[in-house]
Amino acid sequence: MLQELANSAAIAALNRMLAREAWAREKLAPFTGRSARFDAAPFSITLNISEDGTFSAAGEEEPAVTVAVALSTLPLALTDPAAAMKDVRLAGDAEFAQALAFVLQNLRPEPEEELSRFVGDIAAQRIVGLLRLSASHWRDLAERMLDNTANYFVTEDPMLVPRAEVEAFNQDVDRLRDDVARLEKRIELAARR
Repeated sequence: MLQELANSAAIAALNRMLAREAWAREKLAPFTGRSARFDAAPFSITLNISEDGTFSAAGEEEPAVTVAVALSTLPLALTDPAAAMKDVRLAGDAEFAQALAFVLQNLRPEPEEELSRFVGDIAAQRIVGLLRLSASHWRDLAERMLDNTANYFVTEDPMLVPRAEVEAFNQDVDRLRDDVARLEKRIELAARR
């Protein structure tokens, strides 16, 4: 039951994006009848390619391509599909997998358009804008927390050494090594005389 619901939701979402992109449907159309399984444990979705280059529910046949992705990257797929595709494992028909990967990387979700069907255009733009602003705020907050934590460990409770001190130490070691090598050469020269 849950599997069928996930399949139908994925098909509906992907087909709405494909409806806006003729190039994507043209890229998938030559693979009519082939199926692809997307594994994001514990979920698995299997889709079939229809004659018009859209997705449909797959039967019981073995998929031509299996796409395995970590469940943690799925939220990233909603905002940046190309970045989410970096952590994907593909198995099966190479040509079909390449076409499928290209389409999925280049499809751009438009959350405003999807949400506008339920709440209207203006409300959808404001809601998505607020969500983007919130995501940006949380990203900035995380970066500041990391900077503050690193600063604490470097200056307040020196468990770490600042990068500048490490570089200065490395330069001093290099200089000392060169000085020792020059001194050895002078001693060798003096011993020969």
